[in-house]
Amino acid sequence: PRSDTPWLIVAWIMSACDSINLDGTPKPSHVERGTYGHAQKMRASMTYAFGRLSGLGNLTWHESDIGGGLMVGNPSISIEVSSYMCSLRRRKVVQAGEVANSARAITSEILLKLYHYNHLPENWTIRAYQPGERVRGG
Repeated sequence: PRSDTPWLIVAWIMSACDSINLDGTPKPSHVERGTYGHAQKMRASMTYAFGRLSGLGNLTWHESDIGGGLMVGNPSISIEVSSYMCSLRRRKVVQAGEVANSARAITSEILLKLYHYNHLPENWTIRAYQPGERVRGG
């Protein structure tokens, strides 16, 4: 594959799923866009195509040790594509009206609450399994 293949993958996903155009301008609100899940499937299809069908495996895209600008590995497993997918996810979360958050550190207060919760008698009583209702996601 060409050395700019990761950027071509990014452009392909961006054109189908992002709220911004390739030139950086916002897409009109009436233009349909794929979900983040759809973008993940697009990337997975490229990973499969380059990895299995083209025989490039699942090695990270990088310059060969031989040098000369020769790129080896799977272009969909590159820093460029990974960075883009992270930024797309952040944008999708913000567009959905949610707050993007990362994992937070566990504090001694949280550990204390967890300790007390786990030592409540009702949490130690063994009961027969009672299946609950399944909630269907959208």
